[in-house]
Amino acid sequence: MPGIVDAAVRGGVSVVQLRDKDATDEVVTQRAAQLKDTLADRVPLFVNDRVETAVELGLHLHIGQDDMPYCTARDLLPSGCMIGLSVETPAHLDAVARDIAHGIRPPDVLGIGPVEQTSTKPDAAAPLGVEGVRTLAARARVLGIPTVAIGHVSTRNGAALLRAGVDGLCTVSAVMAAADPLAAAQDLRTLIDDTLTRQEIK
Repeated sequence: MPGIVDAAVRGGVSVVQLRDKDATDEVVTQRAAQLKDTLADRVPLFVNDRVETAVELGLHLHIGQDDMPYCTARDLLPSGCMIGLSVETPAHLDAVARDIAHGIRPPDVLGIGPVEQTSTKPDAAAPLGVEGVRTLAARARVLGIPTVAIGHVSTRNGAALLRAGVDGLCTVSAVMAAADPLAAAQDLRTLIDDTLTRQEIK
């Protein structure tokens, strides 16, 4: 895995997340330490759900709606560490807005999805589609929180998702399962840069 991740970063990936729901905490911590060494601070490294690992290694954290409550995670993590939060419905964004109204620091990034059904997360909520992503991205923008689209994202639908208002794309299989992860990452990077440049020109 470190070799694939290194190739992805060289290809233009700007953030890496380690997610393995089935592995033990010890195994996740070992893998996270390996990735931290591989990345050597080139890009931010997030670990999914395992707050103890994030605290121990000084990593950023990403949590879903079924993981530790956001407020609890925010209290446990050092202030210099970022937290990403997955949101799947308008109600999830309502909860974020309430937290902000009560003085709680907002998530540093929101993962909006799933865009489509995905084999990497079979228990995910119903797919949002591009229009559902557009609705949630607009609300997140009002709250001032950056967003990425998640859930079966690739070069096939990436441009449409960026035009729908997200700030970035989060993908697993499109890079990790690619025959050439470096080239796959380069293709995604080019798509993102070209699409965002066109939007700025408009």
